[in-house]
Amino acid sequence: MATQKIIRELAPYLTAFIELVDARAPELTRHGPMGAWVGKTPRIVVLNKAELADPATTDTWMRWYRERGAGAVALSATSPKADRVLRTAITERLPAPYRLAVVGLPNLGKSTLLNRMVGKNRVATGAKPGVTRGPQWIRLDGGWEWLDLPGVVTPSRSKDWRLKVLGVVPATPEEMEDLAEKAWSRIHPEETDPEAWVEWGRRRGFLTAGAAVDRHRTAQAVLIGVRDGQFGRQSWEVPSDAP
Repeated sequence: MATQKIIRELAPYLTAFIELVDARAPELTRHGPMGAWVGKTPRIVVLNKAELADPATTDTWMRWYRERGAGAVALSATSPKADRVLRTAITERLPAPYRLAVVGLPNLGKSTLLNRMVGKNRVATGAKPGVTRGPQWIRLDGGWEWLDLPGVVTPSRSKDWRLKVLGVVPATPEEMEDLAEKAWSRIHPEETDPEAWVEWGRRRGFLTAGAAVDRHRTAQAVLIGVRDGQFGRQSWEVPSDAP
């Protein structure tokens, strides 16, 4: 795998890997073999989209990672404060100079975070020794270098339905209704009617020409609502779920 080869080759030249996960399901959204790939190079786990996760559960995850020797920080990559929050976490844990690579699954906000950290300074400065092509370094003032790292990896448990609910892996149209039902029961555990999400769609006016509930449209709206935080701050995994 090209991504594995690049990461293994880069590891000796890096101060740390910045490993991005979804704060709502941190271990679900990690790539299992990453630990072996990075070797002894430190990792800082960034729990992105923290504004969508349950704060108490996120705090528990932060302690869980730190107890296992990994730096951890929760933030929102879309926030103007993300730069300061992550830089503080890095400087408190690691000595300068800072040569850093952001790694993680697709659809978790890697590009958003990298753009937040480098601002308009997206200028390639050449590859480090041991890397022939692909990765590009962005050099900033103060001894900071960020690696724009290509490549795609897959989640540790890619078939888990929660990853589809969160939009980390794609769902087929045929799966939408089942996912909406599962998500609704998780969001509203007090509901005993498995079709309660359908009634929600009726109240929202998601109807067909014959005045029946448009189940597919309703299912899509439920999943979009989960991903956007319309149903409140939800965590979909706790440390006791981790393998």
